[in-house]
Amino acid sequence: MGKNKIDALIFDLDGVVTKTQKLHKEAWKEMFDAFLKDKEGQAPMSDEDYKVYVDGKPRYQGVKSFLDSRDISLPFGNTDDPPEKETACGLGNRKNKIFHRLVEQGGVEVYPGAVEKIKTWRKKGLKTAIVSSSKNCKKIIEHAGIAHLFDARVDGAVSEERGLNGKPDPDIFVEAAKDLGVSPENAVVFEDAISGVQAGQRGYFGLVVGLNRFENAEALKENGADLIIDNFEDFELFDNPEVQAFFSTNVPLIFSGETDLFDRLKEKKPVFFLDYDGTLTPIVSRPEDAVISDEMRNILKRLAEIFTVAVVTGRDKEDVENMVRLDNLIYAGSHGFIITGPDGLYKEHEKSEEIVKDLDEIEKDIESELEGKTEGVQLDRKRYAIGLHYRNAREEDEPFVYELVEKMLKKYQGFKKGEGKKIVEIKPDVDWHKGKAVLWVLDALNISEKENIPVFIGDDVTDEDAFEALKDKGIGIIVENQGQKTAAGYALKNVFQVGEFFKKLIDIYSNR
Repeated sequence: MGKNKIDALIFDLDGVVTKTQKLHKEAWKEMFDAFLKDKEGQAPMSDEDYKVYVDGKPRYQGVKSFLDSRDISLPFGNTDDPPEKETACGLGNRKNKIFHRLVEQGGVEVYPGAVEKIKTWRKKGLKTAIVSSSKNCKKIIEHAGIAHLFDARVDGAVSEERGLNGKPDPDIFVEAAKDLGVSPENAVVFEDAISGVQAGQRGYFGLVVGLNRFENAEALKENGADLIIDNFEDFELFDNPEVQAFFSTNVPLIFSGETDLFDRLKEKKPVFFLDYDGTLTPIVSRPEDAVISDEMRNILKRLAEIFTVAVVTGRDKEDVENMVRLDNLIYAGSHGFIITGPDGLYKEHEKSEEIVKDLDEIEKDIESELEGKTEGVQLDRKRYAIGLHYRNAREEDEPFVYELVEKMLKKYQGFKKGEGKKIVEIKPDVDWHKGKAVLWVLDALNISEKENIPVFIGDDVTDEDAFEALKDKGIGIIVENQGQKTAAGYALKNVFQVGEFFKKLIDIYSNR
């Protein structure tokens, strides 16, 4: 896989390799519950408090985060404050004293499956590092007899010495990669905490694996885990298509530090054309659930205040408008069959009435054919196309879906098949696609080639038409490329990186 190979593995300590998270949790609760006991209206520390405000964070930052959540104000103090002193540092040191007592009483327990896998992967030549927000990391891995399994250690003590920020900032992971002599895009992060998977994504690591040790798989996924595993025993790093997909891109990754893209985009002001599903929002099982996050909407709003922004999608125009809810964008729906935008921008295909009428008949036919014959196949009627989603269908139903589409194409003239991620479409057989829609918008807006450069970002087969159309005059960026042939010149790993890309350009142009 060339540059896309896995060079190193970076493991969080508590909850991933050792079971000390339980001891940390006990120590935090014992300390905070005693502290809160005499404070009126303050409930004891809950499991949710631990997950949200403390887990994975540096000790004193965890104290401050929890106290802020309870509207309790204390001086921060100094790191050498005695445990009995009521400062953030004093409380942190009080918790640490309790933790040491618990370690001495019960010892350090490891996850045997994790240790065995680390040994196996090291034999295959992979470098390994251990990271932790805890200053006790060195003592714990030595106590557990596993210190020799790691080529580098970046913990709370190292962070303080080097001035590193704690999770969810990516500093400790990025520092571990540096100590190992590898690039983040060639490393895998293993984490069990929300703040940890956030940090892994913010460090632009090749793969962030979330450990579902504590029934928090959904939260880990929502906050940046690329894959979720329940344990190491059942997880294969090699010969695993899910893992390989993250290390198979055949175009340069924008955040690898090896491209000149941002320099190019400083020279000419970009004009953005964006797919929706898989680009502005992750791919989901049901199309109606692909709701853009408030964070991405706010980023888009800021982006459109500086640049021209168009959403070019296979969805109906009205559908994507309702999803995005920003008035100053251009919307091209149904692969560009209808385009609207500010200042009266408008285009609709000249055969629209005829196309819609025929699709109404095809829709009735398909509904009749599907009834009682498949499970999980979802009919998605758009104004200028009919989609059949089979992401949730039984494996044996997939051939039936394609056979049904072929049957409709033989029965009704003037239509063709289109394919995407777990969807097959019936579309008008006319010489029009996303690429031509992009070129039409550029021409309609009289965009200057000397001053501007068009940028199309998409993730699916249907976006290749736009990548091809811009190959000699603009920039194509593919999201989640998994080694498939593409006309795009650059790649972003996921929707999170799309947002990061936008934020960087907003900063560049805001500071001019």
